[in-house]
Amino acid sequence: MTFIALDDEPLALVLVERLAREAPEWTLLKTFTDAAAAAGFLRENAVDLLLTDINMPDISGLDFVRQLADERPLIIFLTAYKEHALQGFDLDVVDYLVKPVRRDRFLHALDKAATLIRLQRRAAAGPAADDHFFVFSEYEEIRIVTADIRYVESMGDYVKIHLAGQPRPVVTLERLKNLFDKLEDKGFQRIHRSYLVRLAAIDGKQKNRVRVGNNWLPVGETYAPQLAKRLT
Repeated sequence: MTFIALDDEPLALVLVERLAREAPEWTLLKTFTDAAAAAGFLRENAVDLLLTDINMPDISGLDFVRQLADERPLIIFLTAYKEHALQGFDLDVVDYLVKPVRRDRFLHALDKAATLIRLQRRAAAGPAADDHFFVFSEYEEIRIVTADIRYVESMGDYVKIHLAGQPRPVVTLERLKNLFDKLEDKGFQRIHRSYLVRLAAIDGKQKNRVRVGNNWLPVGETYAPQLAKRLT
């Protein structure tokens, strides 16, 4: 598993490099003191985890993460300011480390991220059968029948799977793109960067949205042509 670190303080990056040597399953690909350079690296390279400071002169770590593409790596914030913790967790980050970082807390944060990545990779391996697959949710593996899926809603590194006959969606660690790759040939279409829908579950449509039951879902401009083609 791989990660990069972004911090405007070179000494903080030296500490990260030293601690990273104690986590053998992780590879620190590169460190950055400049946010623009880090963003460029993320656009060109697949990275599992980003460790970033929050208070930086050119951009805050919070804004940096918000500007990343949907398929962003997992995030761990590293900062000297505890008051940003709530905002950080609103972005579905893995952990929040306060400087000076203790060795045990750093390694624990990497362990948490590794667990999440292993679950993601397991889910991306594909369904066990054509008509169903399993996801990990609330400390158990839940069987999802493909024909029961009405639509899927992205929540960053998680998705909500809305099922027919169930009032509450199933929430699981997964990327919407990975789920679409598995379900596209089973009658599903991505209609928005945050939504994937089973075509047979669509009850109505308008120019920029579709209705599934009583729920109106947005249709993004990028996805509208392919949706129209598949609905004809």
